[in-house]
Amino acid sequence: MREVQASRNVVLFTAMSLDGYIADENDSLDWLFKVEGEGDNGYSAFYDTVDTIIMGKRTYDWIIRHETGEFPYKGKDCYIITTSTEGKSEDVCFINPNLTNFTNQL
Repeated sequence: MREVQASRNVVLFTAMSLDGYIADENDSLDWLFKVEGEGDNGYSAFYDTVDTIIMGKRTYDWIIRHETGEFPYKGKDCYIITTSTEGKSEDVCFINPNLTNFTNQL
């Protein structure tokens, strides 16, 4: 884990449809990759400022099933919110915290 700093920013970067889901009824994220604009619209520059990733278990499972090659968040502290520890990996830490307390501790 990273050394404790005096103050850190928490920035929520999320993708979801208006009904509150990231995947469609077929568990597909295809809509997410249909991006308008040039290049990655600043995502890479933003991502370079991020040191910690927090995501849900279903999103993590989707990444593991669909991404090929190296884990996309390698080199970042990566926490998976879950009640299960199934699928543990060296790249992530599975947690089941009070999310407010957890982010305050970070």
